[in-house]
Amino acid sequence: MSLERRLSLAAALVISITLLIGGYILFEDGKGNLARSEQDQIETTSLVLLTAISQAESLTVSHAELLARDSSVADLVASGDRAALQARMKPVFDRLKVEAGVDVLHFQTAEMKSLLRVWKPDDFGQDLSRIRPMVLAANKSRQPQKGLEIGLAGLSLRAVSAIVRNDATIGTVEVGISLMSLMELAKSTTGADFAIFLDPQFIPDGKGGYGAKSALKLDVSTNSQFFSEIQSRGQVRMTREPASAVADYNGRTISLLARPLLDFSGKTIGVLFVAKDFSSSVSAFRSSWITVVVIAICGFLIAYGAIMIILRSFVFRPLERLVLDAGQGALPEPAGSLQSYLGLREAVIERMKLERSEKKADAE
Repeated sequence: MSLERRLSLAAALVISITLLIGGYILFEDGKGNLARSEQDQIETTSLVLLTAISQAESLTVSHAELLARDSSVADLVASGDRAALQARMKPVFDRLKVEAGVDVLHFQTAEMKSLLRVWKPDDFGQDLSRIRPMVLAANKSRQPQKGLEIGLAGLSLRAVSAIVRNDATIGTVEVGISLMSLMELAKSTTGADFAIFLDPQFIPDGKGGYGAKSALKLDVSTNSQFFSEIQSRGQVRMTREPASAVADYNGRTISLLARPLLDFSGKTIGVLFVAKDFSSSVSAFRSSWITVVVIAICGFLIAYGAIMIILRSFVFRPLERLVLDAGQGALPEPAGSLQSYLGLREAVIERMKLERSEKKADAE
């Protein structure tokens, strides 16, 4: 291989390696930005559901308050006439179910026993004083209570208002919205999946007590198979603050966010999980590494050709010319370095110019 090719090859390799290193640095920086972007997106996604829950809380408490202040409802609760109360409330329940996703309309007596579950009228009479702290709080304080609570039918978003007459509590009314409907709504908006895992210690056993301490229990989710799978891998656990993780599921990269789930009293009763598939964006970003390699190869080829041209034009052709000059006796003796060659060639050129000037002068 000639000297000019070796020099061109070495310089082109240095340039291509520099491009490759620079591309790798940019790739790693972009990878970090992508991770932060995914984190921001999944946190925003979780806020969509939390916002829906907050709005539903306001809706349930407003309906509970309206029913508690209805004198005809108060009369029926005070009389204990379940049939008349069912006939009065069934159309109301059906309307709220369609318009607002309400799935609980429950009346309790002043003694905190179940008077009427409008959606299931044959199920009544249970003592709720030990297993329904929200009902107990509303009964005693006469202040509306709202938020998440685990009942005999599971977790739901509820609001309880006291029915008061002549400064005496004659009962309570409860309005609840299915969390599943809110989760499905959030999923249709964001494309993410949601799940709620409950601590069994706070789940009523239907006998006046609660469950034993054990692994978290999946209560509701928009993708039971997926969340059961990640739980079997040990990725589901109680947390006191938001925690992020990544799960590989059927060849896809799923980002997870776990948030502590608080009930109406501020007690941590479980975990809210959000799962969002970022496989497409991750794959698209990884393909950019191919672009970096292609740029490095193209840089090598372009640099190799450009350096060859530069060396041939500004170094080796002058040297070849110098050799020809030396062969014609235009140089007093060969030079020992490139610098000497170039310097001598300039001297020869100056001498030739001077000779031409002298000949011109003699001719004149």
